Amino acid sequence: MRKILISAPELVTNKLEEKLRHKYDVQIKTIPNDTSSVCEIKAKVGRDMITICRFACNENLKDILTMFEVNYELKTRSRK
Repeated sequence: MRKILISAPELVTNKLEEKLRHKYDVQIKTIPNDTSSVCEIKAKVGRDMITICRFACNENLKDILTMFEVNYELKTRSRK
């Protein structure tokens, strides 16, 4: 299973984990819930953990998932 790391406030990580846990091995790093904080999702591609996407903690969940899926496909293709 592909490994990903979600760095975001607890509420956001819980929602993302629920959506992504069926396809990915999800790890969570909780950060403070601050409007100026930048959240991110990293994935293990080859031997490296690379940043797939960055987003604001108040961004729409559907937009985050779409951005993650598109960027994940692009970055894994370019690494092969």
